[in-house]
Amino acid sequence: MNELDIKQLSQQAAKLAETWQLRADELIQKKEKTFQNQMASLLRHPSDKVVLTSMIDQAFRSGNSDRVADQIIYTLKNNRIPSFFTPWEKFLVKLFLKFGQSFSSISVPQIIHKMRDFSSQAILPGENAPLVNHLKKRKRQGIRMNVNHLGEAVLGEEECQARLDSYIGDLKNPEIEYISVKISTIYSQIIPLAFRSTVDILKERLSLLYRTAQNNTFTRRDGEKVMKFVNLDMEEYHDLEITAAVFMETLDCPEFRNHRAGIVLQAYLPDSHGIQKQLTEWAIQRVENGGCPMKLRLVKGANMEMELVDSDINNWPLATYDCKTDVDANYKRMVIYGMQEAHISAVNLGIASHNLFELAFAYQVASQQKILKFVDFEMLEGMADNIRRAISEKTDDVLLYAPVAEKDQFINAIAYLIRRLDENTAPDNFLRYAPGLKTGTKEWSFLQRQFFESCEKIDTVMDAPHRTQNRLTEAFSEETGTFYKNEFINEPDTDWSLAGNREWARQIRDKWMQKPGDKPLDIPLVIGGHEILEERDIADCFDPSLYHEKEIVARFRLGNADDVKKTVSIAKADPDGWRSKSHSQRHEILSRVAKELRRGRGDLIGAAAANTGKVFTEADVEVSEAIDFAEYYPYSVKQLLDIETLEGKGKGVGLVISPWNFPIAIPCGGIVATLAAGNTIIFKPASDSVLVAWELCKRFWAAGVPKTVLQFLPCPGSSVGSKLVDHPDVDFVILTGGTETGLRMLEQKPGLFLAAETGGKNATIVTAMSDRDQAIKNVVYSAFGNAGQKCSATSLLILEKEVYQDENFKRQLVDAAKSFNTGSAWQFKNKMGPLIKPPSGELKQALISLEPGETWALKPEMVDENPYIWSPGIKWDVVPGSLTHMTEFFGPVLAVICAEDLQQAIAITNQTGYGLTSGIESLDPREIEIWKAGIEAGNLYINRGTTGAITLRQPFGGMKKSAIGPAIKAGSPNYVAQFMAFSDKSLPVVGTLTIENRLLRLAAEWKMKVRWQQFGSLNPEMHKTVRAIKSYLYHYEKELSQENDYFNLRGQDNILRYLPLGTIVVRLHEKDSLFETLARIAAVQVTGNKLVISSPVELNNDVIHFLKGREGVRLLQDVQLLFETDSELIQRIPEVSRIRYAGVERVPETVFKAAAIDGYYISCTPVLMEGRIELLQYLQNQSICHTYHRYGNLGERTLKIL
Repeated sequence: MNELDIKQLSQQAAKLAETWQLRADELIQKKEKTFQNQMASLLRHPSDKVVLTSMIDQAFRSGNSDRVADQIIYTLKNNRIPSFFTPWEKFLVKLFLKFGQSFSSISVPQIIHKMRDFSSQAILPGENAPLVNHLKKRKRQGIRMNVNHLGEAVLGEEECQARLDSYIGDLKNPEIEYISVKISTIYSQIIPLAFRSTVDILKERLSLLYRTAQNNTFTRRDGEKVMKFVNLDMEEYHDLEITAAVFMETLDCPEFRNHRAGIVLQAYLPDSHGIQKQLTEWAIQRVENGGCPMKLRLVKGANMEMELVDSDINNWPLATYDCKTDVDANYKRMVIYGMQEAHISAVNLGIASHNLFELAFAYQVASQQKILKFVDFEMLEGMADNIRRAISEKTDDVLLYAPVAEKDQFINAIAYLIRRLDENTAPDNFLRYAPGLKTGTKEWSFLQRQFFESCEKIDTVMDAPHRTQNRLTEAFSEETGTFYKNEFINEPDTDWSLAGNREWARQIRDKWMQKPGDKPLDIPLVIGGHEILEERDIADCFDPSLYHEKEIVARFRLGNADDVKKTVSIAKADPDGWRSKSHSQRHEILSRVAKELRRGRGDLIGAAAANTGKVFTEADVEVSEAIDFAEYYPYSVKQLLDIETLEGKGKGVGLVISPWNFPIAIPCGGIVATLAAGNTIIFKPASDSVLVAWELCKRFWAAGVPKTVLQFLPCPGSSVGSKLVDHPDVDFVILTGGTETGLRMLEQKPGLFLAAETGGKNATIVTAMSDRDQAIKNVVYSAFGNAGQKCSATSLLILEKEVYQDENFKRQLVDAAKSFNTGSAWQFKNKMGPLIKPPSGELKQALISLEPGETWALKPEMVDENPYIWSPGIKWDVVPGSLTHMTEFFGPVLAVICAEDLQQAIAITNQTGYGLTSGIESLDPREIEIWKAGIEAGNLYINRGTTGAITLRQPFGGMKKSAIGPAIKAGSPNYVAQFMAFSDKSLPVVGTLTIENRLLRLAAEWKMKVRWQQFGSLNPEMHKTVRAIKSYLYHYEKELSQENDYFNLRGQDNILRYLPLGTIVVRLHEKDSLFETLARIAAVQVTGNKLVISSPVELNNDVIHFLKGREGVRLLQDVQLLFETDSELIQRIPEVSRIRYAGVERVPETVFKAAAIDGYYISCTPVLMEGRIELLQYLQNQSICHTYHRYGNLGERTLKIL
């Protein structure tokens, strides 16, 4: 059609839309008018939508009426009674607020009934009798119905079977003609990367439905018998290609040659027009070969809010159009294309919309083309019935899309209701204006103008996909990243829904999956710039996925004691001058490292799969994190060195000892941090992941990091590795590994600066106020991803009693875990790959035996007779305090414990002594706040999984037994600082302070006395102290006392906050200056810690005299100066959080040795005036990630962005 035709059509359509609206006004019924008035009131008050969605989302979660009443009262009191309620309803709500808690068993069912009744406009009762009665009524009215049993993506295969049985029952029901099905309800393990196997399984299941539809008929009102009809709904963007492929391939089966079925396409996706063309070409060929036509249902798309969240969190382009007129233009373009004479007989159309202009436009096109018999007009049941009646006078082909839900399954309807509310209340949506809409008004003019604008864009709106990432062809700019852009942005993971990326994955597999006869890769030592292959012991790397094939993928050389001496000597000498380079020079090289990591993503993934059995989806996110480290760490150092009054340089020689469970990201982070700080590095990788470590190092060397600066030394940890740790010229060690490993290092070298992230026994608490389906989804992935071999994995599931006794929850949890595909990393369908080694010790016992009182909810089994591969296991009735509760097994075992309430659940969590990650599933903000205040862990996750920390977004690191050293989080702004030596070049610059503080007043008085030389010989020390106090107060006020979110993502908070450590001992020494003493005291007070001042018994100098004098007492207030021996100080270690010395040389060996026993950190860095660095010694980091959106809906946050 040419432009003139479209203009004429648009004018005709606008006139028809006006006619329909006028007729609809005449046909509106009293009940519908009342409902429209309520909706109009809701739209005028955005807060009403927040209250409504909260009540809908929360009122159905708990089976305890008291709990539900309390939640509803809390929601209403914290917001207000919705204005769209009738006066009578508002009166009843006020009664409920006053008496509902006391009579909850009566009041709550009434509230729930009212909410169900309110939603009945959009959702039909799913019970057979009322549903059949409604269908019969519509049939008598000549209205056809499309029945959709509501429900989100299923969690397990047993649930899938139940859904299939339900669909089959619908198709056998003589009163149901037409049903809609989502692929996520008939297969629980959809994985875009496993495209082929996913499509094959879905074909089998869709075939069951088509077969049933073929064997059952529906009798229409005029007596015509037709086959039942199955419509395949479209969901999220990542399912688009799979859904289309399943549809076409299933109908290509010979038995369905004459079967008619349908599929939905969403016009808000620019990709949809291309899929429409593909479907049309396929359907034309099908019809030419004697097959039956298909039907395409065109919709705008109702999942926009979730697509926005998905885009923001994954840092991918928004898949949909971001402009309403573009969506509408694409819709019309698809209508025009579909209604071409050559297309419509093969692909019949369903025009699904409530927008009168769109319906009128489609009607006019169909009329002009004389193809109305091939077109259905489709609307939602219960939405604007008066408009439906008006249109029905023009065409008999009106089909109503009818969502249904039974009372006991109404919770499945919540997501639909929230999405529908979001869609219908969007600023540009027709239905937003439908209540009370009149022609000739400004609202009508706005909608008409919007319609004309979209008509003008039909030929110009882009139809190219927004998501174009292609790892096969991607190129990287030479000037990208933090060095050039001075901005940090997280690296996007691979989007596996894109065909190019799936082909890329297949090529990686072809390259890295060992085949018979393939020669193992030879991996040398790299010492002093030379690769050493000769005269060394050799160890083999086996592929745990290919246990039966016994394939050796690589052989590596093991360093010896002489290699240790040489390596350390070269690292200390730094012959290539890494330490003497400027930070900018180092940053530029590390920027090139990031580029090499991007280029090497495929090889790193392949090596991780071959060497450690890591599945591609898990390895891919590691590469992204590695790139983030390479970009962010030098950038964070730049920000520190930009403090003009501060000087920072490397400490010397760093030793990085990496784990096998995160063989890409964690060693890369340690290496980059060490290099960015200005140190040389010796890299000792885990023996079980040397191949991955080798591939990683190659990226650094290729980028220009000299082989004398980064030396590669695989070696036995217990013998040669211990010599590395013990070497006096190794200035610090970065370890990720077991707590016992870290303690052995400290026992061997008590004064060692060790930054260690150790183990975790991580718990997720699920309360009665949780979204239980969401909780199961999050817990199963957190527990069994990477075979449970993540230090952050959920290995404890603590259920509030109501949830624990919920047999449906237990059944769904077991079903989800049992369905979690397990096997070879080379089979893309598997979400869980092999263990790094066959289970032994405590893990083996956990997999094969039970503690007293425990039962198996799901017993783990060896898979395919491969001792490396075990299916998930779930232990029920686990006893608090038992071995299962307290022990980190590091494998696919989930322990389930019952708690009476949230407080007990928190106590059970904290009882383990670990403090790495912790999660809660609850929709009650009060519970979340109680949990945040009481839980003792470094990374807190709310309503999401407990794994997958991202650089700066969720800096990672624990507390208690989960960290040894200063416990500064990896991926945080401060991580690299601990590997640098800082000193004050001059007095710190301090900005404006706005919070009144006792120390600020004291510092002001001291400043005046300094000016008038009233401190005598101590004047210089007091001058420094005054500036230090102001710097401490400034940085604490502006950053370190704040909850910092560096990204402000849609639907997810990512908070980094600093907490006081607790009790801090400032230990004095005869060499301590007055400044070093007063500054530490002030820092303890500024950061909100409890102060203890400890002095050697014999110390009696100017510092002591000052502290006992008037000014010292003013500073200390009620804190007493304690005189105690080192032995007495040591006795206090279990009672205090940290001991702060003013220098490492001032810490007695006996204190280091005592602290080393339990990995206690002695803070002994030089005391600085610059608060940005000094205060890190008195605080601990905590990351909080809170997924607060509900199916994309932002709740009360929406009001802040209106």
